[in-house]
Formats: sequence, structure tokens, C-alpha cells
Amino acid sequence: MAFCAAIATAVLVGACGSGMPGNAVVQIGNATITRAELVHWLTVANDSPQVQSNTKAQPLPLPPDYTACVAAQQATSQIHSAGQTATFRSTCASQYQSLLTQVLDYLITSYWAQGEAYDRHIHVTAAEIEKAYQQERKLANPPLATEGQLKAFLAASGQTVGDLKWRTMVILLINKIQLQIQNAHKHVSAAQIGAYYRKNKAAYTVPETRDLHLVLTSTAAAAQKAYSLLKGGQTYAAVAPKYSVDATKSAGGAMAGVTATTLTPELSAKVFAARVGVLTGPVKTAFGYYIFTVDRVTPARVESLAKATPSIRSTLSTSQVQAAEAALQTQIQKTWQARTSCRAGYVVSDCAGQSSGATGASGA
Repeated sequence: MAFCAAIATAVLVGACGSGMPGNAVVQIGNATITRAELVHWLTVANDSPQVQSNTKAQPLPLPPDYTACVAAQQATSQIHSAGQTATFRSTCASQYQSLLTQVLDYLITSYWAQGEAYDRHIHVTAAEIEKAYQQERKLANPPLATEGQLKAFLAASGQTVGDLKWRTMVILLINKIQLQIQNAHKHVSAAQIGAYYRKNKAAYTVPETRDLHLVLTSTAAAAQKAYSLLKGGQTYAAVAPKYSVDATKSAGGAMAGVTATTLTPELSAKVFAARVGVLTGPVKTAFGYYIFTVDRVTPARVESLAKATPSIRSTLSTSQVQAAEAALQTQIQKTWQARTSCRAGYVVSDCAGQSSGATGASGA
């Protein structure tokens, strides 16, 4: 497409020159999207069902009369009246509006990406575009590896090889912009890491854990019986399967690595106050009566700054890059929207003077 070559330099001028050419619908700097180019990409968007679901696309709805679109709907309708024709025309107008907004948004933001790349001294070579294009052909779905497959795709999609390579170029530029942002903001200093570690030290504290054996019974009498058997020398392996109603009974009542939040508050308070090897209970809770013995205590420990450094660096680096990318999006919108003039009838949210999400496109 002609504008694909022009955009590489003309769009970068900034403010519009002597006004928008008569065949243009959008001007970004001194680069333009012409009516012919817009219709081409409207056709591509309209023909997408032919590629995605192998379903023949309806005729492109074009204002002012939407003739082909209306005729296609009439051909499948049993009703032929002036009122029905008006309804068909309204439907076609809505379809056009949706396509117009979608296509203009894509084209305008693609221009912005090229302009932003130029401002950042980012370029892609013909060799890079060709290499990426051939890789995309190999991975494409539907397959485009053979010339026959490519020709069939181009015929169904309404695109040209030039269109595909232009889209590839835009993607490469966006990727390079993102890489530049990442490289500029990924560095994290030792001072930042130390400050983060001190502020979030609780997150690097491994709490005390306890290994224990327990029996849970439904009644006080059963608890007392289990307690007596354990006190008399029987093992949890023998008592738990017979008396416990806890899920641990199949493991002989064993629980490893228990933290203060693992158990109910009543039981946790007792477990973390008990001495190792002392049979304790019964402890009444909402779930029943517990008897337990703490087997081992693993004291709480704080992960060292040295050990925590890799994860902190990754966290801070990711956060910095994300913040920079978000700021870039805002900056691009502000900078390039101001340079984007749209003819009446083709005004979308990316045009100068429009708030985000606003759309005033119509079939002028």
C-alpha cells in the first residue's frame, strides 16, 4: 500500500502542513489514510469470516445507500417492502459503523507506533521484516507455508503480501519499543533492594512450625479413653485409627509442618504452648476433643537479604517496567492523538479532541 512507504517519514513531521488532502479521511502529521486505503482495509475486516470460519462474507456495507449489503439481505428475506428495506439499510449502517471504528483504530494506532519508533531512533531493516514474515508464514493458522496456501489466504482475506509485511513491520517496531523500555527500566540498585527488604521483612520470615500426632474424638468420654491408652504406652498408630475422627487417622494421627494458622485458634494456642514429647488434652473445640503430642519444633527464621535478593530484584524490575510501559501508553496517546486529524464522518476516539472511548464515525 502506498501509505506504508509514506508513513516511515511523513508521519514523523508532527503538525499538519497545508491541510488535509481531499482524498484523505485521516491525517497524522503529514501522512494520510485515503478513502481508497480505508475501503481496502474495511474489505479486509469484512472478509475475515472467509478466513476464520471458511464462511463467505456478506458484501461490504458502504454508505450512503449500502446497496450491495441491502440487496444481499433482501435476497434471503421473504418480505419485500419499503419498511423492510429501511430496516436492512439500518442494519447495514450499523455494520459499517462497527467496521469503520475497528479499522480506523487499527490503522491510526499502527501509524502512532511507527511515529513513536522513529522518535526513539528505532528502525527495522528489510531483512528483519522478511525473516519475521517467513517465520509467521510457517506458524500461521491456517497454514501459509506453501505458495498455494498463501494465494488462497490472500484471496479469502482481501490482503496482499505487502499488507502482511507492513503488519509484520509494525509488530517488529512495537516489540523493539517494548524492549527499549524494558532495558531502560529493568535495572534495580542494591539500595532499592535493601529498602524493599526492610519494608517487607515480614514476608521473608518463615514462621515456627511443629510436627505432632493427634487424635480427634466426638465425645469427651472417647477422648478420655484415647488419652488413657496413650498415657499407658500405646502408640498413636494403634489409637488413632480406632478412636480418631480426624482425616489424619489413616496416617496414625501424624501432622508435619503445622503453623499457627493451620489449626483452629483454640487448638493452635495449646499446640504452640506445649512442650515437646508431652501428651496434652483433651482440648475442646467446635470440632470435638483433641489429644496431641508435639514431636518436633522448627523455630521461626528470617530469610537473609542475600538469599532474598534475586526474588526482590525480579519483583522490582517487573514493577518498574510495567510502570514505564503504562506511562508510555499514556504518553503515546497524548502525543500522537494531538497530531491526528480526522475528517467529519470518520471521527473515532483516537482523533484529536476526542476523549478515550468516544466515537463519532458515520458514513459521510
